[in-house]
Amino acid sequence: MESARSAVTNEGALFELLTRGNKDKYFFHDDNSAVSPFDNRYNLIPAQIHERRRIPPLNGADFGRTCEFEFEVAGEIFTDPTLLIDLPTWLPSSVQASKVTDLSGVSYGYTNGIAFFLFSKIQIYLDQILLQEFSGDALYAATRARGSLNSAFLENLQTAVTSPTAATIRQAATPGRLRLRLPLLGCQHSDDGGVPSIAARQQTFKLRLTLRKLEDLVEASDSRAKPTPWALSTTFTDGTAPFQTLIRTEIGRPTIQLETRHTYVDPDTRAALAKTPLEIPYSRLYENIFTFGPADYSPLLRGAIASATRRVDATHPAGRIFFWFLSMQDIRANKYYKYLTDTGAEYYNNVSLLIAGRDRETLSPPSVWNRLEHLAKEERDPGKGLGTMNWELGEQRGKRPPFARQPEGTVNFTTADRPTFYVDLADIPVDPVTGQKSTELHVVVDAWAMAIFDAQRGGLKYAN
Repeated sequence: MESARSAVTNEGALFELLTRGNKDKYFFHDDNSAVSPFDNRYNLIPAQIHERRRIPPLNGADFGRTCEFEFEVAGEIFTDPTLLIDLPTWLPSSVQASKVTDLSGVSYGYTNGIAFFLFSKIQIYLDQILLQEFSGDALYAATRARGSLNSAFLENLQTAVTSPTAATIRQAATPGRLRLRLPLLGCQHSDDGGVPSIAARQQTFKLRLTLRKLEDLVEASDSRAKPTPWALSTTFTDGTAPFQTLIRTEIGRPTIQLETRHTYVDPDTRAALAKTPLEIPYSRLYENIFTFGPADYSPLLRGAIASATRRVDATHPAGRIFFWFLSMQDIRANKYYKYLTDTGAEYYNNVSLLIAGRDRETLSPPSVWNRLEHLAKEERDPGKGLGTMNWELGEQRGKRPPFARQPEGTVNFTTADRPTFYVDLADIPVDPVTGQKSTELHVVVDAWAMAIFDAQRGGLKYAN
């Protein structure tokens, strides 16, 4: 005699249910509360709409001056803040820049990486709250030390970064339209999601740019100090006939626009963004600039070690420090990208980081900071004098570049006791102008700050 279980599981029982029309009653009903495990109906949600906008500054941009932008209020989220830059030239429109030299064969052009070095200061505000502040020099170094090599070639093309030669310097006199992407909070990685502007409707996001003078943005192939190809006494040739360049007053102003991408979301998402408290960790750069003069290099004259210490100023937990040297001769020549001496040597022998008078990072040579750190932690190796102390996990295999970042191993500079940079200076050539040895050290602390959005207002969770 068969069991009751087998009676309802054999084929005969299933056929009986089908013939009586009772099978579907297990899954489908006419009332609104019925749920079907095979239902393919979904709630209708409007598609997200993306809009790209370009706006001019509130005041006209000009060399040596400051201009401001106000981020437009459109949609609920904005992302991809990018500066579109069109630079004027001192050459007449009828000549080809790639062939132009002066009668001595010297080439002139905007400095390498002009999209970065055009700006001496970039500030991002939320009303009167300073969210981020960095220079174009720090942004240039930050992009050299991190990111994917797959996108590096496109980034270099958009920002006029090349290998400086006489030919590339000539071509840089007319760089064309440049695009500089800004690492705004919420927009520092493609997966960050953007800035939830709907959560701070009562406030205004502002961007303030301070431009360098035109005299500080042109380099020459002979590395002369502060070249001025627009001078009245300068005659140029393009291989056909000599001509005069435009004078300084005839050179126009740069044209700068702010491009952003705004996203319109569905009503439910919009309501959630407006009401839900949000916390956004983001990278914030703290730039320290130190100088070393004849007194610092004097021990080298008697064969001793020229050591110097400089106190580092920063707050928040930091995931890395990157640093580089510049000679005063290269600064006068507007070569802000040149981190090595003319012979390709380093400006220091060893560097360490001291906290509370003890080594936080052991005294090590450039081969560790400039090469080993990048090869161990990053996909991209900038080389050429850019050093990094990295306490994060680094690039993780299997992830999609550019790699998203999050707070990992850090050094808390808010509570750190007397963070000090110790430098063992290398012997360098004497400055031909001053007859002395002098350099400049840039130390940038890449720290993690926290932005909060609640009750339609935003701010910083921690002031320090």
